Amino acid sequence: MGSLSALPVFFRILHILSAFTLVGGAMAWRFAAIPGERTLAADTQSKVGSAAAAAWRPWVITAVIGILVSGIYNFLHKTGLTPVYHAIFGIKVLLALDVIAVLILAARPNDANRSRKLMHAVIVGVAIVILSAVLRALTLR
Repeated sequence: MGSLSALPVFFRILHILSAFTLVGGAMAWRFAAIPGERTLAADTQSKVGSAAAAAWRPWVITAVIGILVSGIYNFLHKTGLTPVYHAIFGIKVLLALDVIAVLILAARPNDANRSRKLMHAVIVGVAIVILSAVLRALTLR
């Protein structure tokens, strides 16, 4: 049994926590906060939505940086990757860039399409998690 290096473990944890923050935050906002806002008066809905966006934006930016840095580190330190792995990984990266862009846009104040953007991010984020499980299975063979 080899020794356990702290750096790869740190970057794996950073990657998972960053993804959890992005997708979990989008899910919580879409399925809890937005329905709760709808019970408020129209002018209050806009204020609460903008305040939530302002509060969540630093978390989005931090998680995006974390996922990009840890993802690059994790990829560069993998060996023996097959063409199938690279193809699936390429799809995962493109989907991740889509989620990042959508969540940055959803975190802007006064966004009339925020609910739709968050739903999009949730669906694509779940697809990324599924692809991640496939990639993990490919590296364990």
